[in-house]
Amino acid sequence: MHHSARIASLLVIAALLVASCGGTGTPSATGSAGASAAAASATPRPPKDQVKLPSVVSTELNLASLIAYAKDYFGEENIEVTDFVLGSSSTLRAAMIAKEYDFGLFAFVHDPIARIAGSPWKMVIATYDREIFSLLVRTQLKDSVKAVADLKGKNVGVTGAGSGSWAMANVYLKKAGLTAAIYTALQSGKVDAIAGWEPITSRVLETNAGYALVPIWDPKSHQEWTGSDHALALGLMTREDVIAAKPDLVKRMVNAHKKALDLIKTSAASALADVILGNSKTAEQFAGLDKALVVKLIERIKPGYGSGCLSKSGFDVEMNIAVTYQLVKQPITFQEFGNTTYAGECP
Repeated sequence: MHHSARIASLLVIAALLVASCGGTGTPSATGSAGASAAAASATPRPPKDQVKLPSVVSTELNLASLIAYAKDYFGEENIEVTDFVLGSSSTLRAAMIAKEYDFGLFAFVHDPIARIAGSPWKMVIATYDREIFSLLVRTQLKDSVKAVADLKGKNVGVTGAGSGSWAMANVYLKKAGLTAAIYTALQSGKVDAIAGWEPITSRVLETNAGYALVPIWDPKSHQEWTGSDHALALGLMTREDVIAAKPDLVKRMVNAHKKALDLIKTSAASALADVILGNSKTAEQFAGLDKALVVKLIERIKPGYGSGCLSKSGFDVEMNIAVTYQLVKQPITFQEFGNTTYAGECP
């Protein structure tokens, strides 16, 4: 017990002794309230729950978590995020299935893939309400590749089979009637196009290394390729066993993200950039980018953030894409996919 806590405890004991020796036998209401308040202040806070949060380097996916870290919303919920574990999404999915992590930030497709593999995942809060993968093409091909169909015979790079970028690259190519010729950068050594997200998209565009053939951040493009203006694309995932064993921790993890989403919706991009760049840990995910570019990046993606509620129609959009383009072996239901207890359900 800390020194201040000992003093508070002694004050409570002294107050009780004075009341018992005062002759009336009935302490005043004011005295009782003061003693209760002092006793409450003397109760030590339990140790923080320590959480490692796996994810890929994706601003759309991670921004709410980064804001929650930099503003200490996790700390307010008595949680310590000890590390953002960055890696390939398929590798991190396997680790979460193996119960190395209780929570993770993932794209939609990982939830049904995990469940079909025998690990019942649940999204508990949506961290982004639109698709994020733009189709970016090498600048040298600008005169010859003006539509997705023009990528016939070209190599399209993704992070790995079963990843979110793999899923949307399949959508773009198959919808254009092409047989998918998808490679990771390590496999091919050189690619003509990539399914990119932030901060990759901003790096490519600002350096003129490529151009956006499918600018998914544009509402018209999003509607064309997904059939909707929104999608239940990204979120905080956990497993059913974690929800059963640690429901209060799940609630507090969701609460921290809800606070961050509220700040994202109500703050200017420049203010949000100050928050994440002002913390050495969260700034790591923007290494090499100056503030002006980070602000531009946030402005581009900011319209995709919502309240965190799980959208049934957004789920339908993603599940239809996953089944139509054979990204998963079989569909799952909305009830299987998510738990709306904590962040709520929306249309």
